[in-house]
Amino acid sequence: MAAHAGTDDDLCAALRQVPLVTYAEDLLILRRYWRTVFGKQLATRAAVTVPNLYAVLSAVNAGAGASVLPRSLCQEHLDSGRLSLLHDPAEPPLNTLFLVQRPGSETNPDVLRVRDLLRTAAHDWQG
Repeated sequence: MAAHAGTDDDLCAALRQVPLVTYAEDLLILRRYWRTVFGKQLATRAAVTVPNLYAVLSAVNAGAGASVLPRSLCQEHLDSGRLSLLHDPAEPPLNTLFLVQRPGSETNPDVLRVRDLLRTAAHDWQG
């Protein structure tokens, strides 16, 4: 499905007919997206519930339905055309991540390398 060209209301109406895939019965990410981006409450149940976001990505990629995923998780699938972006809001919901490390690990060159790679990659995660 290509990016949606209509209004947010049109997209919400169209998505009522699409199975939603989530990692939690309470549709946490989906509900927050609807509330923050569309200004509406999501009043539906998930068609498919899987254990984690990687499984959501796999299920959506296999054609099980639609979901809301962090761009950092699905960017490769979007770039390759395996997934299609349905909505690209002007201001997407914030998803704050905290990068932490164990005290004393700053002397481990492997930890420093991973930390620096994550910091660099995080600049591209902002949409």
